[in-house]
Amino acid sequence: MSSAEIAEQTSLMTLEEVLEATGGKLAGTPEAFSFNDVQTDSRNVKDGTLFVPLVGEFQDGHKYVPQAVKAGASVVLINKSEYEKNRKVYDELSSDGVKFILVENTLHGLQDCAEGYVKKFPDLIKVAITGSCGKTTTKEMVVSVLKQKYNCVYTKGNFNSETGLPLSVFQIRKEHECGIFEMGMNRENEIGEIAKVLKPEYALITNIGTAHIGILGSRENIAKEKRKVFSYISENGYAFIPENDDYKDFAVENVKGNVVSFGYDVPASKSGAEFVKENGLFGIVFTLDGIEINLPVSGMYNYQNALGAVALAKVLGLSAQQIKNGLESFQNIGGRMEVRKAVTKNGKNIILVKDCYNANPDSMTKAVELCSDQDGKKVFVLGDMKELGEKSLSAHKEIISLVKEKGIDAVAFVGCDFASARDDKNPFGKYFDSVKSEGLAEFILSEVSENSVVLLKGSNSMKLGEILPEILEGENL
Repeated sequence: MSSAEIAEQTSLMTLEEVLEATGGKLAGTPEAFSFNDVQTDSRNVKDGTLFVPLVGEFQDGHKYVPQAVKAGASVVLINKSEYEKNRKVYDELSSDGVKFILVENTLHGLQDCAEGYVKKFPDLIKVAITGSCGKTTTKEMVVSVLKQKYNCVYTKGNFNSETGLPLSVFQIRKEHECGIFEMGMNRENEIGEIAKVLKPEYALITNIGTAHIGILGSRENIAKEKRKVFSYISENGYAFIPENDDYKDFAVENVKGNVVSFGYDVPASKSGAEFVKENGLFGIVFTLDGIEINLPVSGMYNYQNALGAVALAKVLGLSAQQIKNGLESFQNIGGRMEVRKAVTKNGKNIILVKDCYNANPDSMTKAVELCSDQDGKKVFVLGDMKELGEKSLSAHKEIISLVKEKGIDAVAFVGCDFASARDDKNPFGKYFDSVKSEGLAEFILSEVSENSVVLLKGSNSMKLGEILPEILEGENL
């Protein structure tokens, strides 16, 4: 067997499968068609990659096609209009052996190709997780638990978008038994598009809150979008929804399969789970079918997330002991409610709560309420919450009022959105333009005392974590 024939056999998809999935057309000869990886960033291309140049508002990925081919791309999806406009350039590139698949739109081509790829694994248990907040944490909990029984493939990090989800499913291989994929949303119908790619038989909504309300306008519109994750559930499938979510009935009204409610409002007689106690910022203890479980993350909202993982795991046949093993070995992704002890540059032992991967009014309120209930002086650094649109001013005002109501000892508000929401007639807290603002580190260090609780919470773009080298001893970073 020739090396070309071997490459074709090990390709993620055949030429025929790609053309059928995308409705595309091959430019060039069909011989030796093969790819073993898929990328949308030319910097990540290696030998044997399918490269998909995306067209955005400010960037056209087609200009990186030569760079991708030089790096080893073997197949490239390309817009028909682009090919017709620059045919000579692409014909010269194809002389190097690269195959061009012409499609109407490369984003849709990527999604269609991924949808076709998923069809190659009819026995895969397909799980989708979405929600306004908590979806990445819940996904990581579900992965940690389901690994106790199944060979799992899952979303790495937060590759959950219109492009991230398709790229994630291309990690599926024949040895995998269960796929757990996160679905995020930054525009209308994004959940609908990526749910079509995966067609999950098991889907879980963590909650329907106010994240992205600036894009969709209302919680009802958010609920309409989130419930699209249930669109492909058959009569044998399962939809998981929080018992206490006021959009619960709306979210599941068209579900064809089974509906399972989860959360701390579900009685132990039904869920098997019973709350025991909170261990401050260091976790929660509960029992499941009489077995004690020490959940290593704090907050009742994380207990709620864990109960979602429990409900899903039970449906998929895991025992209480397997669920215990998975939850107790769970580790949250960096930047999401990290709790640890640290020492500041002025020698104070503190409890640091770092939750600056993302922020919206729901998650900000939960973090503030959790940390405000702890012993010790409270020093909070709160950064702007992004993507709130016309709701931004009122949302930031509400957080300022909440922090004031909780009697937090010292607060640094970081960003122009918090500054706009400041009440000059009744000032509270200190305000800084950015994490790089002069005086922010000095303010924090002047306020911390022994055993202080220091909370960093804000949207990822605020980069609050960059203050840590300014306030902590080097070995604590």
